[in-house]
Amino acid sequence: MGFFKKKKKEGEIKAFATGDIIALKDVKDQMFSAGLMGQGIAIESDDGKFYSPVNGTITMLFPTKHALGIKSDDGYELLLHIGVDTVGLKGEGFTAFVQDGQKVSEGDALIQADLEFIRSKGLETSAILCVTEPREPEITFTTEERVYAARDVVATIKLS
Repeated sequence: MGFFKKKKKEGEIKAFATGDIIALKDVKDQMFSAGLMGQGIAIESDDGKFYSPVNGTITMLFPTKHALGIKSDDGYELLLHIGVDTVGLKGEGFTAFVQDGQKVSEGDALIQADLEFIRSKGLETSAILCVTEPREPEITFTTEERVYAARDVVATIKLS
């Protein structure tokens, strides 16, 4: 029945890559740095491997494989966007391991990006994760400079 079940008060977002943290305001894409896509955090990945930061469901994998949406089991929506202006690569340099509607767990492989290829095209490789819904959640982001995929918590969201 669940009468005595404690409701979660906070949701955690784990590191979606291993690498160095970049403040969202420092991302070289105005849509993200100005917060127009929601609050978030970026990571400069060491190896181009990107993992699910939460337990949830893939809501949309862009045909170009440079971005995807995830709805967490806790109810918030995330957008993972790899690189800046990488949509123009039309999927070249990206391998997706998930598809629309697929359930994922923290740490599941999502996408592999060929960072050297992306850089060879003169593009930035920072990966950005934004909370797109709810629009103005109360989020605390990590103050760490370096994080490890699927191990470190990069953000805590206050759940209502």
